[in-house]
Amino acid sequence: MAVNSRQTLSLAGVAQAAFLVNQLAQYGLAAQDKQLTMVNSLFLTTPKTAEEVYGSKAQLKLGLELLSELLSGDTTMFTNNEIMRYVLSLLHLQQKLSADSDMLNTIGTRIEILGSHYTSRNADNLVEIITELARLYQETISRLPFRIQVRGDMKFLQSEEVACRIRTMLFAGIRSAVLWRQSGGKRWHLMFNRKGLLQETRKMLQQL
Repeated sequence: MAVNSRQTLSLAGVAQAAFLVNQLAQYGLAAQDKQLTMVNSLFLTTPKTAEEVYGSKAQLKLGLELLSELLSGDTTMFTNNEIMRYVLSLLHLQQKLSADSDMLNTIGTRIEILGSHYTSRNADNLVEIITELARLYQETISRLPFRIQVRGDMKFLQSEEVACRIRTMLFAGIRSAVLWRQSGGKRWHLMFNRKGLLQETRKMLQQL
């Protein structure tokens, strides 16, 4: 089955979100610009292209590098088992969410309201918008029967600021998983269409 760039970019978005979740959980910190890319992706609900969701392919370089490692089995640089677990969990959680039309409507309405207060697309009010997105995640997705278990250092997991950032990155990961599904991506593609995904991922990295 042919792989398109929309599938590859959106899956890289899932991988980048998973990496940021792991960084925050383990170390309490993650690159601000990478977080900003993922936050911004939540407000692009009717994009013309997948690239528009993230600003540019370059904004997902980390996610593409992670995806290349995950697909090739070479996990020496960035990835570990936790990140792969988060990727698979995000794809599964997106399926659960897609079956709840009421929750989807609630999220869509709230995102639209939040987006009207978040027009600068920069870091000026990032902390504020992350807090609001984390609250929305808690009030909706956290109530689904499947929940992602985040593992890390308890001193960071118990920090409200870090917890908000983790929830927001999970939220952004699900948004990328939605885009992955909309572009024809299936979970089984990670196993049976791995070669095609890897080729497209490496092609994109070469273009950066």
